[in-house]
Amino acid sequence: MGNEGDEMNRLFRRNWRIVIVFLTSFTMFFLVELLFRIMSKQPLLSFGFFRLLMFTSVSALIMSVLLSFMSEKLSNLALLAVVWFFSIYSLVQLGFKNYLGNYFSWSIIKNTLGGVAGFAGDFFRYLKPQYFLTIVPATLLTLMILTKLFVIPKKKPHWPVWAATVALTIALHFISVGSLYLFNNETALHKAYTLYNSPVLSELAITEIGLGTFMWRDMTLVFKDIEDEIIINPDPDVKPVDDKSRKTKTTIWESLADAETNSRIKKIDDYLLSRPVTPKNDYTGSFEGKNLIYVMVEAMDLVAIDEKLTPTLYRLTQEGWYFDNYYAPVASCATGESEFMSMVSLIPSTTVCTPNSYYRNDFSPALMNLFKNAGYSTNSYHSYSDKFYPRSELHLKYGSSKFYNDDELAITTLLGWPSDINLIKESLKLILKQEKPFMSFIITAAMHLPYDIDSTLGNRYLNEVKAVYPDYPIEIQRYISKSMDFDKAVKLMIETLDDAGELDDTVLIFFADHHPLRMNASYFINATQQVDRRKGLNIDLSPLIIYNPKLTPKVHSMPASTMDLAPTIANLFDLEFDPRLYMGVDVFSNADKIVILTNGSWKTAKGEYSAPRGKFTPYVEDYTYTDDEIAQINQFVRNQFAVSEEIYKTNYFKYRLEIMP
Repeated sequence: MGNEGDEMNRLFRRNWRIVIVFLTSFTMFFLVELLFRIMSKQPLLSFGFFRLLMFTSVSALIMSVLLSFMSEKLSNLALLAVVWFFSIYSLVQLGFKNYLGNYFSWSIIKNTLGGVAGFAGDFFRYLKPQYFLTIVPATLLTLMILTKLFVIPKKKPHWPVWAATVALTIALHFISVGSLYLFNNETALHKAYTLYNSPVLSELAITEIGLGTFMWRDMTLVFKDIEDEIIINPDPDVKPVDDKSRKTKTTIWESLADAETNSRIKKIDDYLLSRPVTPKNDYTGSFEGKNLIYVMVEAMDLVAIDEKLTPTLYRLTQEGWYFDNYYAPVASCATGESEFMSMVSLIPSTTVCTPNSYYRNDFSPALMNLFKNAGYSTNSYHSYSDKFYPRSELHLKYGSSKFYNDDELAITTLLGWPSDINLIKESLKLILKQEKPFMSFIITAAMHLPYDIDSTLGNRYLNEVKAVYPDYPIEIQRYISKSMDFDKAVKLMIETLDDAGELDDTVLIFFADHHPLRMNASYFINATQQVDRRKGLNIDLSPLIIYNPKLTPKVHSMPASTMDLAPTIANLFDLEFDPRLYMGVDVFSNADKIVILTNGSWKTAKGEYSAPRGKFTPYVEDYTYTDDEIAQINQFVRNQFAVSEEIYKTNYFKYRLEIMP
């Protein structure tokens, strides 16, 4: 017995390296995952957390296998490198989510790194102190290795033990993958196995499979093209309505679809043709023949509308049309993708920065193209360069005859972002020279982050803001100071148009790209006076204002979002368009209204669905959906994402120019 015991001890010591590497790797990986999950407020008691434990075990076993036959020094370095990489990745993901409202994808970083490099210092300065807890495990491991408290045994394992560990790793991996098909929420937007195979919705994937597994699975998207699944389950008793009041080309489209040999383009055809053509309505042509100045306002939040400090904006909400149930979803590329949605009414890609990756595509259905086709002169204006997005090329695809940026407008350089007063003054000089009717698109900049450091506009009206709101955080006070610059710019716009005799014949539309970024959300939530922003999806609730002095003031409360702007405006101006080409809808039509956020969550008049939680919350308890109805809406939402993605990848509109009205 003594000899057998000695032999067992010797065998155990000989193979101790595999055990110690596994236990250390698992502990480090798990601590990072746990800290990340806590700080990102993801559930701990969930099937996703169980899967996380299994995949973390697989990762730790892989480390023990790979490090088994390395030298002691190389093993230490490799273990440290992997743990530090994962810790820093976790830190950056937390910061990115806090900074821009979304987790990043490797594909997005690859496509936008050059443009955002200038903000790297600002990004790291804004990281919350608690986020650095994610590097504590790596720091402790480093200290333990340096002080010899942790030592990887020198002896390398027996080949049979190593082979058994490899077999265990493979087996546990398959068990972990198999678990993806079990314990799925029946009302989930995406099942866990779908998110593993195609982790295109980062927040959902991280919740269901863990940060580490998402990190490696996300890397695969850099190297492969995923063909998105589109499932059409039309009601056999309901046929799509082709409303003859709209000049669509359904017969030509069906002929092209029948002859199509590209399966990806064919499935887009099938999906779009299965949708109804929403008929004209009581609001059709409300602004027919009038000019349009379409303004995307940087970070315009509900906080920016204040009776005392921004009186012009406040007046427009009282004298024009105000949409109090309007949402501005935050996409990965924030401003650029909000601008994109407002023009083409498609959901941005979840794996790349859409305007940067697809700016060479054909976007014939874009809003400015519709105006140009109707005989309008079209131009666009911005007070910054093409540093972040290739607007000079992209706007031509939208239908702008010319895009004017700070190279051609006399924009004064300030500490921080330029003044909107300056932008409006310069733009109007050119707008009033455009042939009429005109459609002008203006992209503002004054209210851009940061808000926690000095800037010309952030400080310009600070004393006035403090006199009204002395207890507001300095970030909000600076934000309101910047919004006052925009308010004065709007006043200048109205006065200039009035003096030129164009105001009565011009419609002004103001919409936000997103809520203030790189600011503690509780600041603008607490400062919002109009509505409770803590409820549900209300963090993305945003102003939408349509103004013309002849309008009868009205508040519109139907659910709406940035994606609905293009078809809604096209209908108001009675432009020729086919509603099936847009993922959004004319909000005045008889179509179902649904707001889709970029993480897959959605809302309708009945309530809100949280995709990360897989739960629908009705506004009125007895006025809700069945699980089957939620599943149907989720399929619709998945289709909207998938069709948009396929349109980009195939450059679909290039091959369907014949169907454009």
